[in-house]
Amino acid sequence: MLLSRNPQELDDKYADKKRSDLRDELNELQRLCIEENIPVLIIIEGFESSGKGYVMNELTRDLDTKYYRVKVFDDLGEASEYDYIKKLWSSIPPYGNFHIQYRSMYTVLFNDLSSKNEATRLRLEQVKRTEHLLYSDHHIILKFFLDIDRKTQKKNIQGLQDDKYRSFFVTEMDANQLEHYDNYRKNISEILTETNFEYAPWHVVTAFDNKEASRYILGATVDHIKKEIEDIRQLRKEEAKYRYVQKKVDKSIKRLDLSKTLNDEDYNKILSVLQDRAGELAYQLYNEKIPTVIVFEGIDAAGKGGSIRRLLRKIDPRIYDVNPTSAPSDLEKKHHYLWRFYNNLPKPGEIALFDRSWYGRILVERIEGFANEYEWARAYQEINNMEKELTDFGVLVLKYHLVISKDEQERRFKEREENKPYKITDEDWRNREEWDNYIVAMDEMLQKTHTDYAPWHVISSEDKNYARVEVLKDFIARAELKLEEHEEDKLLIKRREKIAKESDKKD
Repeated sequence: MLLSRNPQELDDKYADKKRSDLRDELNELQRLCIEENIPVLIIIEGFESSGKGYVMNELTRDLDTKYYRVKVFDDLGEASEYDYIKKLWSSIPPYGNFHIQYRSMYTVLFNDLSSKNEATRLRLEQVKRTEHLLYSDHHIILKFFLDIDRKTQKKNIQGLQDDKYRSFFVTEMDANQLEHYDNYRKNISEILTETNFEYAPWHVVTAFDNKEASRYILGATVDHIKKEIEDIRQLRKEEAKYRYVQKKVDKSIKRLDLSKTLNDEDYNKILSVLQDRAGELAYQLYNEKIPTVIVFEGIDAAGKGGSIRRLLRKIDPRIYDVNPTSAPSDLEKKHHYLWRFYNNLPKPGEIALFDRSWYGRILVERIEGFANEYEWARAYQEINNMEKELTDFGVLVLKYHLVISKDEQERRFKEREENKPYKITDEDWRNREEWDNYIVAMDEMLQKTHTDYAPWHVISSEDKNYARVEVLKDFIARAELKLEEHEEDKLLIKRREKIAKESDKKD
């Protein structure tokens, strides 16, 4: 356990250093991180009234204000499991910036004394995956926990209550933690131990004296950032030399049967019926607060836009957003490539539809060289992890890949030039020159990211009628199944609650 039974005196190896000198060093390191585009995430956690605010002020005092931000997680207590991951990603720093988290995603874990439940397990997995993902992307992560004993906490709380200007800092949580100090200490120690990752360890700092604690944290921050900058420099050199080993795929989309068709008469008979049912199911998903993520990928001119419009025709536009994914903005380029997608996830019950998506990392960014081979090669697992998180938290994830032949693409391009010139660019024609490379990349994408929790549905779109109906049919089938599973889960929860109540009565 990272927390001993009682806090120990601080072994301050920075005792001979002045805090002002350490702040100057940190300021220089910040400039270096800005120059080398290295993001730094500093998490300040601790017992209530342990001096987290004091430490945060010392850390930020001499930093360049344009390149750091303080994030306060006071609203995490009521966060659902799904909201949790969205809030977590909103706090990730841009490249070259510092983010200091006063409290963090860990706060809700520390304060949940029933921390052996399923929600906590999922949250711990999310924290582990995210911190490893950031570490792999060369983010520097520092995590500090301020440790005090019950006597010190009581004294600190009383001091704040007696100060008419700072008494508002004392909350119900301070009082609750003080009353149940031993229980909180045990739970916090378990969480700290479980999240003490080699790539993102916890620094437990005794905070009997705020000045000593802040000096220690300043010194540890300076030392850690210095070491990490050198490590990142070396890693970047090695990654630049990395060459991806092409692996043979089991099945290529080149062998997909593109002959399937649906004549206009049959299409018109069934389309409205399917759209009505899709609209009904969208309302049911909304009422049950089940978020839905729909991804459309495919060869240029495969008919993604037309399929999307037919799918949404009878769905209330107030409960969905369509996110057309183009080249990232300057702000998006300053973050991890998944950041912009996490920030566009749907609210509970709503639908987020992505016309192209995070799969651009292993398609266009791979082919066009916008990501190096090491970056896009590791993206397969990062994407699988992301989709696993979403489904773990109850999100319905649907993925459609539309396929047409090279000849059909040329025909559609020429038709666009004649009738809809705004839908065709020189870039589209240039991409055709990379047709074979895109097929290879798509084959690998489909093989490596087709999972039981987020499977791909590959659809021939040589005939638009057929593709549009296939999308609607699959949406209906998957939504109906999700709602059935949701009802079963609710019944199971009720049974467990009933058993727990009966057990309490016997006790």
